[in-house]
Amino acid sequence: MNNNEKSLPDSELKVMKIIWDSTEEKMSTGEIFDKLGDTSWKLSTLQIILARLIEKNFLKSEKIGRFNYYSSLVDGENYQKTETRNFVKKMFNNSSKKLIAALLEDDEDLTDEDISEIKKMLNKGGEV
Repeated sequence: MNNNEKSLPDSELKVMKIIWDSTEEKMSTGEIFDKLGDTSWKLSTLQIILARLIEKNFLKSEKIGRFNYYSSLVDGENYQKTETRNFVKKMFNNSSKKLIAALLEDDEDLTDEDISEIKKMLNKGGEV
């Protein structure tokens, strides 16, 4: 199993999303910590998570001056697609149709405009 087939726990995924969403190629520990926002994490917690992500080959670290900078080794979109496929396989017996039915069935907030957009995506073969 390669690194982008491994599911990340929520805490590690939260850190990876910050890095994937960044416009910067590299982020320091402090920058990542600031982007965490409202969390009870301490800086030491973040450092442990970053070390785990390096071990799992999701991140690489580079020391520049006194600070460590982190950059992703895994493409965020590819990870999301792999996780989605794994979810559909596990929860819906590999049936996207069953997934879509479950989503549409339970969404009271779905507007006519939303439904129209979904139909357009389905007609284009899933292009978003």
